[in-house]
Amino acid sequence: MKRTEPPKPETTKDGDTSRKGASRKRSDRGAETRAQLIEAALDIFGRLGYEGATTRQIAKAANANLAAIVYHFGSKEALHLAVAEHVVKSILARIGPTLAVVATPEAAATPQSARDALHRLIGTVADVLLGSAEAERWARFIVREQLQPTAAFDVIYGYMDHAISTALRLVSVVLDVPEDDDLRLRAITVLGQVLVFRVAQTLVLRRMNWTVIGEPERKAIKKVILQNLDAILEGTKS
Repeated sequence: MKRTEPPKPETTKDGDTSRKGASRKRSDRGAETRAQLIEAALDIFGRLGYEGATTRQIAKAANANLAAIVYHFGSKEALHLAVAEHVVKSILARIGPTLAVVATPEAAATPQSARDALHRLIGTVADVLLGSAEAERWARFIVREQLQPTAAFDVIYGYMDHAISTALRLVSVVLDVPEDDDLRLRAITVLGQVLVFRVAQTLVLRRMNWTVIGEPERKAIKKVILQNLDAILEGTKS
């Protein structure tokens, strides 16, 4: 009787598939732990600042070992920078497509197209920053870096400067005037009026007798912001 051999497990040139599967699982767990550490650090750095936050607090909030921070990031400072990059990437994932469109030459081809592009940009920023609880944590982290800047501010500034520079270029086209300090201040004001509704949300809710900033409230805020945008643009002509 012919003896049959048991089927052999499939292998690849890299070795046994079981080892490869185990390696993939470890990699997935590692990525999950890294993401949990970043989310926990975003919350704690935002509430306590860089100096006030401790790696022990962050590891506990992420349900991870303290050594995991060293393994994935190397240091508290590197983790802080990783959080800044996470914030910027998260915002750009939502605002980036609009920013790319309004930064094209076509968007600034005429004063009217530039005005339309500016409305689109500011409206998108309002939707993103006022549209989720996650944005509140981004704003808290960014405000901390404004008040107590660290190396992470350079990461955040790259995104903010791109948005402001794009808005400034569009304002310059709308008004057919060269960029100067006055226009720079107005471009910052245009974007800043969106941020105040996130940063000063507690004041806004109490003064408006709102419990949350939901869809109806966001629409009302956007309407006023865009009206203010046109008033700012008209004011530069006087």
